[in-house]
Amino acid sequence: MIDKTFSPPSEEVRTKLLARSGQCERLVRESDRRTITGVSRTQWWTLERKRVAPAGLKLGCNSVAWRLSDLLAWIEQQGA
Repeated sequence: MIDKTFSPPSEEVRTKLLARSGQCERLVRESDRRTITGVSRTQWWTLERKRVAPAGLKLGCNSVAWRLSDLLAWIEQQGA
């Protein structure tokens, strides 16, 4: 994996990524995040702390989710 700081995509890029994937913007919970990225929970936590992966949005005391477009942008960034 490339250690490049993740920065959230612009609205235009989000729209293009979602259109390319054929999906709508949604919040993704941990199990789906793991399936989409192929990265374990522990490794993802490490990447978030290094700021090279999108941080989750805190929904409540024990709830976190990620924007699908952020995950798609991160995956695309890994291939670059």
